[in-house]
Amino acid sequence: MTTDPQFRAEILIPRRNVAVLAVDGDVDIYAGPTFKELFLESIAKGAHRVIVDLTRARSVDSTGLGVLVSGSKQARKGSLSIVCSNEAMANVFALVGLDRIFTMFTTRAAALAAAT
Repeated sequence: MTTDPQFRAEILIPRRNVAVLAVDGDVDIYAGPTFKELFLESIAKGAHRVIVDLTRARSVDSTGLGVLVSGSKQARKGSLSIVCSNEAMANVFALVGLDRIFTMFTTRAAALAAAT
């Protein structure tokens, strides 16, 4: 878990082969290196299905989106899902076409149910 007051994240392993990267705060240029490190760590832990939960994220800038795109290439043998309940943030994913790359969910429960 990170301790930056503007960005916190932790990796949860709810079941075998599934990792949830739960994010809280701003996923921006300052948090980018830590976000990338945690994202790659979740893959390194053997997760074939990675769920990035942005429910508590306040914002995601181009750095955060870039980490997700590059991370999706690392997770090719599995799947990458995004949980985003914020309509404005979900619109950003749609505007740049990332909703066609990632499987988008509005709740973590729905993402976990699909990660079978």
